[in-house]
Amino acid sequence: MKIRTALAAGASMLLAGGLSAVLGTPAHAAGGVDLAVKVPGSKIAVDAEDKAFRVDLSNVGTAASGDTLVTYDFSGLTSSLVTADLTLLEAIGCDIAGKVAKCGMVGFAPGESYVDAVFLSNVGKKAGAAGSFSVSFTTSGDVNPANNSVTVPVQVVDNGADLMSYAFDLVAGYTDAGKVIPVKPGNVAPLAWGIWNNGDRYVHGVDFTITVPPFVGFDNQYGICELDESMTVLTCSDPDAVIPPGGAYNPESLLSLYVHQNYVGGPAVLPGGLVSAKAIKTSVEEPTTGEMKPADGFEVAEGVTEAQFEQLVEDLLQGAVPNAEEAGDVDPADDDASFAVHAAAPVAVDQAISVTPGYGKVGDVVKINVKVSNVGKVSTGPSFKIKAPAGTSFVAPDQAPEVGTCSADGQEEPWQYTGATELGCGFESELQAGRSLTRELLVRIDAEPIGNDGLATVLTSVGKDSNAKNDTAKVVIKIGTPPAGGNNGGNGGGLPVTGDNTALIAGVGGAVALAGVVLFLLARRRKVVA
Repeated sequence: MKIRTALAAGASMLLAGGLSAVLGTPAHAAGGVDLAVKVPGSKIAVDAEDKAFRVDLSNVGTAASGDTLVTYDFSGLTSSLVTADLTLLEAIGCDIAGKVAKCGMVGFAPGESYVDAVFLSNVGKKAGAAGSFSVSFTTSGDVNPANNSVTVPVQVVDNGADLMSYAFDLVAGYTDAGKVIPVKPGNVAPLAWGIWNNGDRYVHGVDFTITVPPFVGFDNQYGICELDESMTVLTCSDPDAVIPPGGAYNPESLLSLYVHQNYVGGPAVLPGGLVSAKAIKTSVEEPTTGEMKPADGFEVAEGVTEAQFEQLVEDLLQGAVPNAEEAGDVDPADDDASFAVHAAAPVAVDQAISVTPGYGKVGDVVKINVKVSNVGKVSTGPSFKIKAPAGTSFVAPDQAPEVGTCSADGQEEPWQYTGATELGCGFESELQAGRSLTRELLVRIDAEPIGNDGLATVLTSVGKDSNAKNDTAKVVIKIGTPPAGGNNGGNGGGLPVTGDNTALIAGVGGAVALAGVVLFLLARRRKVVA
């Protein structure tokens, strides 16, 4: 996995066009459409040429909105200190009238968010209050206008680095109408993210973390990162990376995330994703001797040539530069960027389970066969749980089958469950439509009377079963002899799997390609105002 350092020249149009990031749907979401806008940053370093202010737009309500309008009003800025660059907004289809820009967008689904950006030029290079600008985000039928607008008091402050994180929604794509195509459970999608230095100081080294929402996992990771025990947080450090003023730190190969294959709560927007960045050290001047190399694989961003990159950051130091200092951040409010994952509805599957009865007397070990059939139209990931009737218990086979596992509840070691009354069993196999798998189990008759509470339930790791009526079967053990052709007991090791369907389940999302991700992430949301 490679990460590259980018310059503002190549990345400014990306931010100006909007970065698709998700804030997530809060638990107190209003009933109906509820648009909200936030601008986390408010400060500009005194010697910075300009600053990109991230604008977070979202629908925190429970209903989809119609077309939306974002209005930027820069008339409150002190023009001798700070001015707005309206050419970028005009280039992406906004209607400009004086110092006001109106930008039309398509509707927002519940929980959907988007990140825009505006650029302010630091023309005065003088510390102090620089007036304010406002942003409003509106649509018809909004049930809570109180969060539709925000006024940002702009301050020009002392020198320093000014990191700003950004992150895109995790989606499978967008329709031609700009609607999100969610990620199917079990599939992967690329997370586009980055870190921008809006300040007037060089950043020498960066620490960052990437946290994923519940029911989401990392399909790959960067070599400079460590994954925590919960498998939800990447903690990363690149002490030799240099981010110049106006530069951005972006991954060359996008990080792949996946929605858990067994997630059945979709369609849903899963909030809780977070990219968080912190500079390790900063310096006032560009290094003039030596060379500081970033992590293996860092290179120039798209749109910025190697020559341009070398001209800006040539002669980087091998170690810490003499004027380096412990890093601060003039505007830490935008160091974190939220994102969420758009999860699709699970695929509908239909499995059925049946259990043959067992016959014998007290002290006998009898055989039962648990059969799982895929009576639906798509492949499943079958398993089952089973409870022995009162007066009976399970006996582990003398030799464990080569395929699949059975374990007692709470027991890690498979095939060591003699005496247990409840088991969980997996076939470790994909079950294709129209096929069946069978697991033989041994049951000891411990005492009379035998209860009628035995039950087997089929489960799937792929999709959601659409027909609960055939998901359970009685487990019947009787005193007596079996009818002709039935089970007659025994203590053999059992036949683990029958049928010709033994293909192993593939790794999560391993074949999903990342090609074209930038195209669908950028071809998004804008609608020209008439």
